[in-house]
Amino acid sequence: MHIATRARRMLGALARGRDGAAMVEFAIVLPVFLLITWGVIDFGRLFFTSNSLANATREGARYAAVLVDPIASSAQVKAQVKSAFVPFGGPAITDAEISIDTLTVPGGVIVTVTGYPAPVLTPLSRLIGATSTMTRKSTFRRERS
Repeated sequence: MHIATRARRMLGALARGRDGAAMVEFAIVLPVFLLITWGVIDFGRLFFTSNSLANATREGARYAAVLVDPIASSAQVKAQVKSAFVPFGGPAITDAEISIDTLTVPGGVIVTVTGYPAPVLTPLSRLIGATSTMTRKSTFRRERS
């Protein structure tokens, strides 16, 4: 019985020595887990913003394709692009970021959003000063000439 008691005490000492191991492992894994999680969230937001910009330029080009003179009606086309864009945590599109071109493609119209600043949430990206600017372009054949 004396040997069994001693064995139980030794096993108890080993178990007590591992009490803080889970906390140390958690402290090591938590920052990596949070960076991966924030990275996935940022990627999803950037993907949504990219699709929203593509949709906004497509709507603007589709609207400009049916106008008699898209350049003269550029305020209407820009308003169409702005109304079709759904920002997800970022700023709205400004008039300076939207351009309309009818000369590059004969019989077509190109609507471009250039340099839209898409903000990132990941703290590491902010620390290193990473920024993301997006450019999307849509081309439609003009329906009127």
